[in-house]
Amino acid sequence: MVQLSTPSLLVALPSMTDPHFSRSIVLLVQHARDGAMGYVINRPLPSSMRDPSFQNRYKIPGHIPVWMGGPLAMNNGVVLHNEGRDVSANFSFGKLRISVSEEAIDGLIESTEDELQSESLRPRHQPFRFILGQASWAPKQLESELKAGLWIQRPMDEKLVFSTPWQEIWSRAFDDLGIHPLDIKPIVQTYLN
Repeated sequence: MVQLSTPSLLVALPSMTDPHFSRSIVLLVQHARDGAMGYVINRPLPSSMRDPSFQNRYKIPGHIPVWMGGPLAMNNGVVLHNEGRDVSANFSFGKLRISVSEEAIDGLIESTEDELQSESLRPRHQPFRFILGQASWAPKQLESELKAGLWIQRPMDEKLVFSTPWQEIWSRAFDDLGIHPLDIKPIVQTYLN
């Protein structure tokens, strides 16, 4: 079994035609013999986080965006952040956290309020993102998709994830690799056997 590093970014190659993953970037957080799991990080949903299930405990501002993390478990939400102080996080990698803790939700709300009060018009570091759903792969499925030329794995890049406008994340992932996505020809990756 090829061991993929976590956390890392899976960049969908132009040959990826699944509408859930076309031009997507997935933050890979788990890879083992029983499969893999991650979260799409560049797919906003047309709704906000104002949802009745949160309103009983939190005063959620209506303008907090929601991101589609993948086509599975769409009723489960997590907060992706890089503030590093969330000890109850589901996944921890250095300062990077994926969490459902009250601390993460409070940080998301505070960060959004601070951003709205900021007079800066330039894009800022966005340390929190609310994600619904996830991407999951059965045993050896992700390896097969890599071998088929649907994804390319690259190291985790916090600047790309947290400081790049979502519309630019996919193209910048290729820019950072020094390639243009339209120059990529699909090939079978035999070294992944």
